[in-house]
Amino acid sequence: MADMIGSLIGRQDLHAHTTMSDGDLPLERVVELARERGVTIGIADHISRRNMDRFVATEAQLRRYLDVLEDPPVFRSGEFCWCDDFAASLPAEVLDRFDYRIGSNHGFNLPGGGMGSPWWQTLPEPWNARPQELMDAMVDELCRMVKAMPIQIAAHSTLTPPALYEMESDVHAWWTEAREDRWIEALRRSGVALEISNRYRLPHDRLLVKAREAGVRFSLGSDGHTEAQVGRLEWAAETAHRVGYTDALLFVPERRR
Repeated sequence: MADMIGSLIGRQDLHAHTTMSDGDLPLERVVELARERGVTIGIADHISRRNMDRFVATEAQLRRYLDVLEDPPVFRSGEFCWCDDFAASLPAEVLDRFDYRIGSNHGFNLPGGGMGSPWWQTLPEPWNARPQELMDAMVDELCRMVKAMPIQIAAHSTLTPPALYEMESDVHAWWTEAREDRWIEALRRSGVALEISNRYRLPHDRLLVKAREAGVRFSLGSDGHTEAQVGRLEWAAETAHRVGYTDALLFVPERRR
């Protein structure tokens, strides 16, 4: 591991949650864990009207959230959901208070209407008979997300409905070369960074190698909600090094004043 000495890879966790959304830990404990585990931390709580009780769901709440993040030694971020147009409704002066913003495809529009989920354990009709079309729709929505949303990082983007892996366990049956190439080109054109998620252990190596060769930037995130998760980047850092990523393509945010 000598080649990793001095590298920033594995030393910044840009995707951590607190009790300000659905995390288990208060901000103060997240900051402590980051210090103990030797990482800089980015607070990226959920900002979405899809869950009014647990998420930052109004502009007033968002302003208070950003106020809370002003003084602690953290990057100010938020995880916006593609299935909610909240981000598009916010004034520029609010968006400009973030050090960076994350977008996640927690739900995706389906052809003909309705919403798909990357967590589907069972595919509803008619998608149970048209799984490849479902996969195309999901990738199309990812490409639209990075083109349209005001974000700098795409989180856990290759999260794929478990129901598909019940049909065929090989990741490449769903993430075909053509789909990978579409996604990588969308990232390249948008300049949005591809997150390597320590929690979900995504994306897979073939896609990451192709992304690196295309010059796509990357970031590392724990997606930490718990004491065991926050600041843990071991798998993500090992993966980044294994596929040949270096600091030259690492997304490094700046603290805005």
